Amino acid sequence: MGPKWEKLNHFFYDLSHDYLLLTIGGVLFFAIQAYIGYKTYKHYDRKLTRIENKLTDLLSKMK
Repeated sequence: MGPKWEKLNHFFYDLSHDYLLLTIGGVLFFAIQAYIGYKTYKHYDRKLTRIENKLTDLLSKMK
């Protein structure tokens, strides 16, 4: 193989390595976002349940 082919081969190797790192970074980013979203959902779901329970108690006391 000549020097041109070696340069081209090295270029494609670097390019594929960069795409692998970008893919891993993207997967990690979206996994972290999903985890944060899940924790936020659970937090506000608990608050909504508390509010619903308080409303139910208040309505039952009014009867």
